[in-house]
Amino acid sequence: MNRQRKKVILLVAVIQILAIALLAACDGNTPVSACHATGDLEVPYEEILIDVTSAKEHLEHPDDIFPVPVGGCPTSPLVIENGKITICHATSSETNPYNEISVRVIGLNGHETHDDDIIPAPVGGCPTSSLEIDNGKIMICHATGSEKNPYNKISISVNGFNGHDKHSGDIIPAPAGDCPGIKQ
Repeated sequence: MNRQRKKVILLVAVIQILAIALLAACDGNTPVSACHATGDLEVPYEEILIDVTSAKEHLEHPDDIFPVPVGGCPTSPLVIENGKITICHATSSETNPYNEISVRVIGLNGHETHDDDIIPAPVGGCPTSSLEIDNGKIMICHATGSEKNPYNKISISVNGFNGHDKHSGDIIPAPAGDCPGIKQ
C-alpha cells in the first residue's frame, strides 16, 4: 500500500473516532438554565436547570425565560405580551443611554448576554442616564419618608430593580456624588 493511501486511511479513522466521541458526549441531556415563573409576587422567578426531558414542558410555560439573563432572574414580575417583554437596551450613547425595545422571552433575542441591558424595563421607562452596573447591581436612592434622612443609598439588582422601580420616590440610578439630603 502506498504511503499516501495509508495517511488517508489513518485520517479517516481518526475523524470517525472523533465523530463517535463527539456524538457520545452530545447525549441531548445537557441541562440549561432557565428562569421559571413561580406565580409568587415575592419571588416571581426561580433559576432552574432543565434537561431535554423537561424542556418541552417548560417551553409551554409562556412566562418562563430562556436562557437566564446575565444578572440573574428578574426579581419582579414581568409583563409578557405575545411572548415578548420590554427591556432597556444599552446604546453606549451618553445622550440616549437606552432604547426601550420588546424582545422574545425565549432566547431574549441574544440580549441575555448584554451586561448593560436592563431586563425587564422599569415600570416608569428606561433610565435617561447611564447606569454603573457592578456584578448585576446598581446604586439607587431609596426614599425613606423621613425628613431628617430622606434617602438611603442602596445597591439593588438591575434585573427587576427588586421592585424599587415601582416606588415613586426612589431615584434610579443614584446621581453622581450622593443622594439628596445625605450628609457627608
